[in-house]
Amino acid sequence: MDGVELDVHLTKDGEVVVMHDAAVDRTTNGSGLISRMTMEEVRRLDAGVKFGEKWAGTRVPTLGEVFSAIGRGIKYKVEIKRGSDFYPGIEEKVLDIIRKHGVDAQVISFDFDALERVRELDGGVELGLIFVGRIRWFIEPARRLEAQWLHASHELIDGKGVAEAHSMGLRVGAWTVNDAEAAAALAGMGVDDITSDYPDSIIAAIRKAGKTH
Repeated sequence: MDGVELDVHLTKDGEVVVMHDAAVDRTTNGSGLISRMTMEEVRRLDAGVKFGEKWAGTRVPTLGEVFSAIGRGIKYKVEIKRGSDFYPGIEEKVLDIIRKHGVDAQVISFDFDALERVRELDGGVELGLIFVGRIRWFIEPARRLEAQWLHASHELIDGKGVAEAHSMGLRVGAWTVNDAEAAAALAGMGVDDITSDYPDSIIAAIRKAGKTH
């Protein structure tokens, strides 16, 4: 299934916004941490001009706005960059927005405390651990969290680790794969999901190699 991976942060007044970084400096014409800005202040930023004049005027969206714009026909991976230790209540807010829009969404994070909180709030939501390391190291934490997915940095994935995860009922995702040859190899290992900045070329490479994904 096609999907979109996105990252979320919380504004000072409690709005869940979509941006990769905790600070707005790199991708907008502003500066500072999202956590110290109101939604109104975030709205005033230009999130497109640094990527080219044709994108000038693009505004930072809320998570709900992304769901409304794209709709329900795809899978969403919503990465909580930091949990309630930094963004109080973000887990509950993310779950509320997912439920409100009725989308097919998986909550993922490097912050395992955030995932634990999500699981406490919702026993049925799909969870995924993100990590840099060998798959086998994270199988037991995933089982404790009742997670369904292990999202590993692609350089450290091997067929043995994928097979071990599958034997425990876990699915494996690889991030971020922008090399066609690497993507085909990962598909050959049985990886269940590949995140890429260039999905068209990655899908073409996998199909050319005779793999299904």
